[in-house]
Amino acid sequence: MKTASLVSLAAIAAAALILSPAWAQDTRLIHIPSEDAPAYAEAEWNLPVPKADGPVYERTFIAEGDAAATAPDGAGHYVAKEYNFPMGALRVLKWDSVPVIHQITFETQLYMLKGSATVGLAGETVTVNAGDAVFLPSGILRNPDPEGETVILTYIVSNSAEAPKAKIVRGEGLNVMAIAQWMDGDDPTTATDHDAILSAPDGAAKFTVKRYSGDGNSFRHAVLEAGGRTTPATNGRDILIYVNKGRMKRTEDGVEYMIKAGDAIREENAKSGYWEILEDSEFIATDMPFDPSQPRYNLQRSPNAVAGAGYRQE
Repeated sequence: MKTASLVSLAAIAAAALILSPAWAQDTRLIHIPSEDAPAYAEAEWNLPVPKADGPVYERTFIAEGDAAATAPDGAGHYVAKEYNFPMGALRVLKWDSVPVIHQITFETQLYMLKGSATVGLAGETVTVNAGDAVFLPSGILRNPDPEGETVILTYIVSNSAEAPKAKIVRGEGLNVMAIAQWMDGDDPTTATDHDAILSAPDGAAKFTVKRYSGDGNSFRHAVLEAGGRTTPATNGRDILIYVNKGRMKRTEDGVEYMIKAGDAIREENAKSGYWEILEDSEFIATDMPFDPSQPRYNLQRSPNAVAGAGYRQE
């Protein structure tokens, strides 16, 4: 193996570039279809590295593209699909029945779609199962012997807490809220009572929501029934949504976006919009709060790095 094809994640992060002027001006980026999101073959592995004046320690390496094929036996090979927005970013990481190894860099939140893995959390190691969410993970995601496919959503977003604390929220046993929405003439109506939802008129949007509350941010996992339309709403911040299942239409500020499984969409701050649910659907959403006086979180790809992606706070 040629050492030139290897680079540590720390070196990759250090080589990340600042936003280009073209990206900085693209403030209206709303929808990234699955087919437009770049996907990269990645491999990560650990190797013992001797210190000049101390014991041997393990170091995590990453390779991308053609270099990933040269990774040593035991490396975790996966595909990373990237969705980069002005106020944050999302990556979908998929391992196909191979060891899971992924060093956390600037990822601030993660949601386990399939499989399980361990990860560092406030100095401890926790196991994250399908349906669990982690806020401020650290260390390395690991599963040396997974059963089937592993799929993880990793987010690079900010939060509203001054000193946020790391947290895991288990999906099992989490409260599920049932909701129906419809227009009563010109009046938007929302029902959460069981009987009121059952008696909602044709065309009402019916869905359930699980909220994973972290320190300064949250995930919302929504399951939506085909055939309805939500009432118009205006957000107080940007929201980043990954659609895991189905097909919907988003109308925001008078513009229509056709959204399908594998797409990501940004609900823009201060813009009014609503959803039409064309098929049974499912999505995971989180906030992208942005304070101009604070760093903006983005995914950066550095042409100066030998391999892999760099992450930075702009």
